[in-house]
Amino acid sequence: MALFNLRSGKGASDKNETLAAFLDGASIEVMPRTAAKIDSFTGLLPAGTRVYVAHIEGTSVEDMADTVGRLAAEGFAPMPHIPARS
Repeated sequence: MALFNLRSGKGASDKNETLAAFLDGASIEVMPRTAAKIDSFTGLLPAGTRVYVAHIEGTSVEDMADTVGRLAAEGFAPMPHIPARS
């Protein structure tokens, strides 16, 4: 299951191409406790996607480091992030 199914094929439309162009180079944010609930990000996001790993209250540096390492191993570009809401 992908967040956005943008693959061409039977029934592909101009809308899919427009959405794909809009999302090209997009990033996403995840918290370590949310990431722990996801078996694999490879079926959800395109390889190389920038994934900001948010540090919020109650998140340990170790959990952030583990999540960053996991995302890197799965082929993404993780970036530790301290949100303005912290």
